Amino acid sequence: MTFLQPLALLGLLLAFAPVIIHLLNLLRHRTVPWAATRFLFQARKSSSRISKLKRWLTLLLRVLALAALAFMIARPMTGGDSLFSLSNGSPEVLVLVLDRSASMETTTEKDSLTKRQKALEAFQSFAKPWTESRLVVLDSALEEPFFIDRADSVKDKALLRFFGPTDTAADLPGTLAKTLEWLRETGVGTAEILVVSDMQSSNWELERNADVMEKINRTLSEKKDFWKLSFLNMGDPPPYNLSLSVDQVNRMPNKIEPVLNLRKKGPGKEEVRLATQMNGKAGVLKVELASQNVLWRPAFDLVNEPEEGWISIICPDDFCKYDNICYLTYGSTEPPQAAVRASNPRTSLILRSASQNEQGELADPLPLGDFGPQDLLSRKILIHQGEINSETEKVLEEFVIRGGSLVIFPPEAKSEDGSKLLSWNPLEEKSEEEVFLVSNWREDSGILANSSDGNRLPLDRLEIKRRRTPIQGETLAYYSDGKPFLSSMTLGKGVIYAFSTLPLNSWSSMSNGYVIVPAIQRLIEESSSSNSFIQSWFCGEKESKETALFEPVGDAKENVPYLHAGIYRIDGRLTAVNCPKSENDTLFLKVEQILQKLPNISPRLLEDESSSGSTDRSEVWSFFLTLCLILLLGEAFLGQPAAAREKKAISIHG
Repeated sequence: MTFLQPLALLGLLLAFAPVIIHLLNLLRHRTVPWAATRFLFQARKSSSRISKLKRWLTLLLRVLALAALAFMIARPMTGGDSLFSLSNGSPEVLVLVLDRSASMETTTEKDSLTKRQKALEAFQSFAKPWTESRLVVLDSALEEPFFIDRADSVKDKALLRFFGPTDTAADLPGTLAKTLEWLRETGVGTAEILVVSDMQSSNWELERNADVMEKINRTLSEKKDFWKLSFLNMGDPPPYNLSLSVDQVNRMPNKIEPVLNLRKKGPGKEEVRLATQMNGKAGVLKVELASQNVLWRPAFDLVNEPEEGWISIICPDDFCKYDNICYLTYGSTEPPQAAVRASNPRTSLILRSASQNEQGELADPLPLGDFGPQDLLSRKILIHQGEINSETEKVLEEFVIRGGSLVIFPPEAKSEDGSKLLSWNPLEEKSEEEVFLVSNWREDSGILANSSDGNRLPLDRLEIKRRRTPIQGETLAYYSDGKPFLSSMTLGKGVIYAFSTLPLNSWSSMSNGYVIVPAIQRLIEESSSSNSFIQSWFCGEKESKETALFEPVGDAKENVPYLHAGIYRIDGRLTAVNCPKSENDTLFLKVEQILQKLPNISPRLLEDESSSGSTDRSEVWSFFLTLCLILLLGEAFLGQPAAAREKKAISIHG
């Protein structure tokens, strides 16, 4: 037998209080012989033995009643089938930790029910043996405890906000940690915790959540006799799936070109027809899927369209409907004003040519001397080559923090120099017969991404004779020896890109334009998109949760941006809210991988949705309460005065 409140057992010392009081009362009386009462005592001597027995029995019942009261307050635990238990062994609380991420809306060939719907049915089966338990649900989207009176309430259409589908991602370790914290704060004695998830890797992120998992392990270890954990894995992969997401939106004066990422699970080449809605007008797009991952740049004509609008693109139905649609908005924009400031005249001309606009106009040159904030007032992109002194560094830093894009090429000097903004390693040179080669770069997104038809930029064909690699920033492209060819660094609202070589024949073959032109033009497109009067959010993010004034655009009037993807007007601005890209993750964990992070406990693993469980522990405080009442009734019965007896005449002979 164990106790939920063991400190209350100190109350057993109070059980001896009646004995102590009885002994103190005996000390208050002295026996004084008196001849007149001697004969009366002799007459009652025969009945005194019965009175003493009643007094000691009364004292014993009082002691046992106080002891039973102390046991009751200590909340003893014993086996669920124990004769002492007056209940059916139900835990105090039954908790469902529900994964409501978008990936839980997947179906299979065998069953049209989604994983989430199967999870709710599993909870009903799991709760059947425990009719006396309180039922609580904590889901990954809202992360707040929600009480229900019956297990089948999870299917109530009026409660879709709490149990229905969402387009959010999930943080399952965080949700489970909040569940345990709530159990601790509310003082729950016994609990059965059922975690139902499809175990999508991005929703657990075990390495990033290592500290959280350690805290969960420690808490459940302390409560291992009282809080039981069970897992149900809903991770059946779909046989076929086509997912769609938006990488970026490029806004031109008369058209809009989004960069879409299409991922296919399934063999073969195929042509896919996508349905579109542009400001309420239906359309159709066709795309050839030559591989399992395709970057696609369709064009939408904005002639006769409003300056501000929205577009939705929808894939054909498959087994994962949540990732079949993406939303985007566009607004009025101006082409970014690019400028070049270079110490080498030849480099300046090449960079200005690579940065020309659609009308063929070269980027503006900026002077090397008398350079100040006034030169960057109308600029969105600045390409800089050469040394950066302290005054120039301050101007460039303010430009980037304000939201500008800064592209830096190294100075030609051999010595180590640089600024706090960006520093360079010493100059490295190869002999005439040897060159530095670029071997690896980010192809799925960014300024070095593959073209819309899947062709790669020819970075691996560059022949680089001289280089000065940047010290700071995240590497976007690597040389074969692991050093950075191109790095990026976010600063305030803007970004800094740093190339490690110059577009000069004495340095590299970049002057041919096959790499530098598309890279800079994509940067111009990104800056044009960021300058547009648009908003783009993901479901479940902080902004979507905190917004209070919103209006859905379209038929889904009951949708909310925190839970559902769609087009909304928020604070007067059209906003595209999409499903997080992490929900397209195709990597799923096994439950055993999660259990490795919980070495001190032994959770139950349920095999299917119809599984149920039973607890082997139950509280028996009700038994001790009943025992206490019975003992007090017995004490009261013994304390009743004896019934009046018929008086007998007593003769006294003198």
